[in-house]
Amino acid sequence: MKIGVLTSSRADYGIYKQLLSKLSKDDRFELVIIVFGMHLLKEHGNTFKVIEKDNFGVIHKVSGMPNKDSEMEIAKGYGNLIINFSEYWSKNNFDCVLALGDRFEMSAAVQAAIAFNLKIAHLHGGETTLGAIDNIYRHQITLVSKIHFVSSDIFANRVSDLIESKENIYNVGSLSIDGLEDLRLPKWSSVMKEFNIPAQNFILVTFHSETVDVNKNRNYCNVIYETLEEICQSIHVVITMANADTNGSLYRETSKKLKHNNFDKISLVESFGKENYFSAMKESKLLIGNTSSGIIEAASFGKFVINVGKRQLGRLQSGNVFNVDYNKNKIIKAFRQIIGNPEFIGANKYYKKNTVNKIIEILANERL
Repeated sequence: MKIGVLTSSRADYGIYKQLLSKLSKDDRFELVIIVFGMHLLKEHGNTFKVIEKDNFGVIHKVSGMPNKDSEMEIAKGYGNLIINFSEYWSKNNFDCVLALGDRFEMSAAVQAAIAFNLKIAHLHGGETTLGAIDNIYRHQITLVSKIHFVSSDIFANRVSDLIESKENIYNVGSLSIDGLEDLRLPKWSSVMKEFNIPAQNFILVTFHSETVDVNKNRNYCNVIYETLEEICQSIHVVITMANADTNGSLYRETSKKLKHNNFDKISLVESFGKENYFSAMKESKLLIGNTSSGIIEAASFGKFVINVGKRQLGRLQSGNVFNVDYNKNKIIKAFRQIIGNPEFIGANKYYKKNTVNKIIEILANERL
């Protein structure tokens, strides 16, 4: 069975990684990794090199990602990706293609597949992020897909409503947190050395742009700057850089300015990679930002999260998440409330056992 796997960013590749490793060793599958999007951009770390190094399967590259992040450039990039993927799909046949998540470039790749009647298997469908236009892209991908791997019963019901059917919807849990108990993370001392992070207590910070109210992003960045500049006086701040979303460059510029003006108190990381990122999450005191990793993975590491703004609004949350507005006083108040607390010991609502194995067996047994 020939399986294509669409990966457009460091985030989805990290989630896929365990699945790719097992698929690559399973004689029932011929694996092709379709690399595009941020992976191919120098300013986002040329992360396709990590995929090449892992050597899980044949790698195909599809270009077309915009280099700028205005609304016009994102729209043009979406169109270019559809054109380039139309060429790609016309020359490559698959029994099934896996698509994860909700980004605009993933949506473009999948939309181009409609005319070719490709069988798409979507992971993490049915979820809700009302503060991001990704919410629309996610549902678009769901409507095109033939197989749906969701992470909770709530999302299974939503997918069923969208496709007007209960067939081929599988609640397998979140792929990214499967097998965490057995995952051998790199030593933090090694990660610190590789990314030039000092040996001291730190918080982990990731902010992406709010893609619904884009006109407010500059004000949000001002709040982030003022808040983190105060917080970094009491604890080191490790920032992972923003994605290539609309106005994402504003957040990247804010992070660089923070580093420049607070050189010894701020560390910037373009791309940790999955294992290094999880090692950082495990060692951190808490998380601040608006990234899905704070909602989905952090509870499994016993970490509290300050989720800022509306980007993740509507997403299922475990008990470790504190939701606040873009308000310096509110964020700092939550920070002071959490920083002295012990680790979160509650359950992760996204967790189910053997997610990877379930997906593989469903793919192998489905008449695709």
